[in-house]
Amino acid sequence: MTEETLMPTLQAKVDYLELAGTTFRFEARLFGLTEFLQAEQLLFENPTAQEGQETEREDDYIQSEAPEAPIPLERAIVFRNKRNKRTFILRFPFEGDWTEETFTGSLNLNHITPTGRPLPMGYFDAFFAIVQGNSILHEAPFGDTRALIPVIYRVDTKHSNLLLKLEYELVVQHSEYSNTLSFHSLKRGESKRFIRMIDRYNKYKKDFRKRAFKFRRFTFKAIYNVTKWTQPIAEDKVLLASDSRSDVSGNFAYILDEIERRDLNLDVKTFFKPNLQSRRDWRDKFTLPYHLATAKTILVDDFYPMIYPLKIRKGTDLVQVWHAVGAFKTFGYSRLGKPGGPSANSLSHRNYTKAIVSSHNVARHYAEGFGLREDQVVATGIPRTDMFFDQDYIAAAKERIYEEYPTFKTKKVIMFAPTFRGNGAKSAYYDFDQLDLDALYEAFHEEYVFVLKMHPFVRRRMEIPELYADFFIDLTDHREINELLFVSDILITDYSSTCFEFSLLNRPMLFFAYDLDDYISKRDFYYDFEEFVPGPIVKNSDELIERIKNEDFEMDNVKAFAEYFFEHQDGKSSARFVDQIILGENK
Repeated sequence: MTEETLMPTLQAKVDYLELAGTTFRFEARLFGLTEFLQAEQLLFENPTAQEGQETEREDDYIQSEAPEAPIPLERAIVFRNKRNKRTFILRFPFEGDWTEETFTGSLNLNHITPTGRPLPMGYFDAFFAIVQGNSILHEAPFGDTRALIPVIYRVDTKHSNLLLKLEYELVVQHSEYSNTLSFHSLKRGESKRFIRMIDRYNKYKKDFRKRAFKFRRFTFKAIYNVTKWTQPIAEDKVLLASDSRSDVSGNFAYILDEIERRDLNLDVKTFFKPNLQSRRDWRDKFTLPYHLATAKTILVDDFYPMIYPLKIRKGTDLVQVWHAVGAFKTFGYSRLGKPGGPSANSLSHRNYTKAIVSSHNVARHYAEGFGLREDQVVATGIPRTDMFFDQDYIAAAKERIYEEYPTFKTKKVIMFAPTFRGNGAKSAYYDFDQLDLDALYEAFHEEYVFVLKMHPFVRRRMEIPELYADFFIDLTDHREINELLFVSDILITDYSSTCFEFSLLNRPMLFFAYDLDDYISKRDFYYDFEEFVPGPIVKNSDELIERIKNEDFEMDNVKAFAEYFFEHQDGKSSARFVDQIILGENK
């Protein structure tokens, strides 16, 4: 018995959609299509032949029946009504190379059925599909296309001849249930009532969410204020809060380790959630404002919107620990007037009493970004960088990485760690087409591995061809990037603050800034980028390959860069933080 092979999964990525009247145009890529078609190639070439079946030799002179022609595979758009199982298939035959993944086409919404009529009354979901004859072999949803077309698109569809006249109202929108496009066809006279119902429902839902948010904010502030007026500050209470991590890690881990090492008798409370979009536990909504009002020290490490409308009570320190090192691209109020920047009236970051930095040289930039006085920015050093001066920790971290990825021990490691493009988490992306995978593989696969560590905002991953899977390794999900830096021989980044930590290792860096002028116009930097970075700037894969091959890294700049941005290179930043911020000692 032969082992059964798993059928590849077909997935669709829609790049372009247009609804113009009754014309529906699309451009998509069907990922996994090549593997799917190769798996079906036998059927494609001769679907009537059975496995192991012997065929008789046809008579050279007499042929009583015409040979049965193979049924070709075709791409299609499928409209399916789940209620009555009614399905309509619109075919798009392969032209040229049948492994081509790009799928473009257009269709007329007036002519969907085999008889050339619009969709009949009912709900239909649309899918990309591979069909053979009347058989649907595999299909994939359109995905979330709300950014490409109106949220609700309405158009009249009709069909008429001498005997028949059909008129429908067609409503097109995204179906969250099926994660694809939904087509609701209604008879004329019913559509206006349906549309009014949808509009009323959406307005009600939007108003309800606004009212619910205002109520939650009112309740949160009320609990905070009542507690502030009725309860004293607990001098031993330290509160750690983050909306971008689900556990004690990063700076928080090193601060807590230092507190435990000294056996300080402190009451530490933690309130974490993995990201801004995730819901907070209902208990936290009531206990968080209470602890905010009674804590002596509150530490946050990123944007934390729940805290900004509060008036922090006298005697409490609200300290921004921040998640990045140094000062590179502008942030906070340094971005006033720029795309994605804050409003001048924004409350964000306004109520910090202190912030920490790695060096006095960058204190003025953090003061500007957070709207603080410069004397409120304390150069304790960044707690999590203590690991770079702990040789036992480095050795243990490298051993863990080598055990999980043995190739890293036998080959050199190129770490590719760029930041995202876009204004934030919702619009974040990276243009992977800028990397010439073929050229990089050809140039380096014998000596190096190429590790990708993308910014967590970038949801779409680079598609790594199977042929290159032993060279390109995606470790975006590995939580601690610094551990990966320990085993990296070369860092390729762009505008990411990763370059600061890597400079402590005094190893070569390249800055792959293919869109430098555009990035400066939208985001800008605190320093002249071309004079600032401690390594060569490259703008395409050819320049990147040439620099690595020639080992042309301009290493003279790396040490001076580290000395400017790290005032203390002694592995004692966590101790200084506890002394100066938590214990309040003046150093």
